[in-house]
Amino acid sequence: MRVKLSYTVKEENVLKEVAKIINLSTEDMQEAVTLFSAVQRELEGSDENMPNIQKAAQMIDNFRAALVAVDTRLMEVAEIIVGYEEYQFSKKAEPDSDSSSTMDNPPPDPELFGAE
Repeated sequence: MRVKLSYTVKEENVLKEVAKIINLSTEDMQEAVTLFSAVQRELEGSDENMPNIQKAAQMIDNFRAALVAVDTRLMEVAEIIVGYEEYQFSKKAEPDSDSSSTMDNPPPDPELFGAE
């Protein structure tokens, strides 16, 4: 069973953190590459040995599991970076509260603030 985790990082560290998340798939990716070659060698056989179909089928299952693990991680990363990009875009689209004119939002008159 997979469980969704949530944690916070500083805005400027989001993409660095996402890179770390991708790196978590290194072992699965290496296994997939290794199995990619190994299953082909097994199916081709050798002069001394006939191909072991059951072994090749198991290797293919392991290969597919490694690919699923990498794909799942990449889907999660894609979701994070799309959300980050949308956040960055909406942040640029919002008017800067410091740049709004004081005529549009004048400060409250201190004498009237809290007066009855």
